[in-house]
Amino acid sequence: MDLVDSVVPDDVVSAPRASEPAASFLREAARLEQWQRPRVRRSLWLLSLLLVLVLAAQVAVQQRVALVARWPSAAPAFASLCAALGCTIEAPRALDAMAVESSGLTRVEGAPLYRLQVTLRNRSSLEVVAPALDITLTDLRGDVVARRVLRPIDLGAPTLGPLAAGAEWPINAVLDLGDVRVAGYTVELFYP
Repeated sequence: MDLVDSVVPDDVVSAPRASEPAASFLREAARLEQWQRPRVRRSLWLLSLLLVLVLAAQVAVQQRVALVARWPSAAPAFASLCAALGCTIEAPRALDAMAVESSGLTRVEGAPLYRLQVTLRNRSSLEVVAPALDITLTDLRGDVVARRVLRPIDLGAPTLGPLAAGAEWPINAVLDLGDVRVAGYTVELFYP
């Protein structure tokens, strides 16, 4: 065979060899084309839908108390969900629904004791969790002489549960302050 016959003509373009890297614009076009395939597009839509459903479930579990309070018919579904997840459903905590109707602090004659009387009212149309009380006692100059947080269980209400809509809760507590003289007090409600 003649050496001239084995020479490739100049006008014939050969395909790139496997070891040669493709041009960057070709690699970018191939990468973009992969995302346009119908199977990939369907998979991305299904994944997006699944993530939205997981997010909705997470928000529902986080806001379960408010959702059950608003739609009581959803309580059985949330109860079964919470049984599986180990969460609980209780009445909502709503300080704006609670009001101190009346209060009073009187000294018990012949003893270093003070009697605190507070009446709370639930002004909401829903039942709410009973709050704790933050009692601050002051002397004649307005200086704080004692401060105490009283939870519902501390006030003799271990089975109180949530306060029904429009219900009142009369609280009577005896405070032993020793020889400290009290001239004023404040009662604040909060949820611990």
